[in-house]
Formats: sequence, C-alpha cells, structure tokens
Amino acid sequence: MALNEGFKNFVLDQLQGTGEFEAKPMFGGLALLYEGSAFGKIKHDKVWLKVDNSNIADFEKYGMSQYTYGRDNSRKLNFYETPMEILEDRDKLKDWVQKSIEIAMKR
Repeated sequence: MALNEGFKNFVLDQLQGTGEFEAKPMFGGLALLYEGSAFGKIKHDKVWLKVDNSNIADFEKYGMSQYTYGRDNSRKLNFYETPMEILEDRDKLKDWVQKSIEIAMKR
C-alpha cells in the first residue's frame, strides 16, 4: 500500500511545534526520527508511536493495537497506533510524541 500523501501531510502539519525531527521514507511508510532515533512512523494510514512501560497504558486505554509485520503478522515492534482523538488535538499529540521521543532516545 502506497503512502497516503493527504494523511501524511495532515500528520506532519499536526506535528508542527513538537520540535525538530526528520521524516524519512522507509519500508513503504515514513519514519519519524529525532537525532537519528525512530520515535514514530506513518504507515497504513496510521501513526505509530514508540512505547515502553512508561506510556503503553495510554495506548491500551484507547484499545490501540501494536505494530506487527511479516507474512503472518507475527513480528512485533514496540510501536502502537495513535488514536485519532489524539492526532486531532495538537497539544495532546505533542505530549504523546515527547514521551515517545524520550523512549527512543534511551537506546
């Protein structure tokens, strides 16, 4: 599935004001990088943000799913789908993104 340019532009616009980051095409989607570390991705018309024990409950509260891939979707990454309610609210999105950046920077 090709990257939906309209959705990509919407998300990048919503991310304005969250600080400096790079958006780089990767594996049919768009990787969101802060100082070279992936904190998020845009793929399958969804935004996936990096999670760990400090923020996973935020995503689970909304019933969001973990990013999977592979022929049988058995491979998982520590990224969860971001709820549309959060994507549409720049202030909330900024908070969620900041947490994901902090997680990504732990390396």
